[in-house]
Amino acid sequence: MPQRTAAETIEIYQGMRRIRPDSSILREVRYQYLEMAEGGDGGTMGWADGQTCREYNYPGYPDSFFAQVCEGMGWK
Repeated sequence: MPQRTAAETIEIYQGMRRIRPDSSILREVRYQYLEMAEGGDGGTMGWADGQTCREYNYPGYPDSFFAQVCEGMGWK
């Protein structure tokens, strides 16, 4: 599966924010992305045989991808 660019990902999350600004999904994604921007794994996915968010959803994505998305979304 081809990797999404940071710009494409920002566009998706901005669209989600316009529709549901108080979305619990976006709150979780924000936490995961901030952690992965610093080299973390985004936490364990309990339903994915113990795989981490990064292993399951973003194999091969560099920390810089998550940092760019966080910056574009204004997440600190």
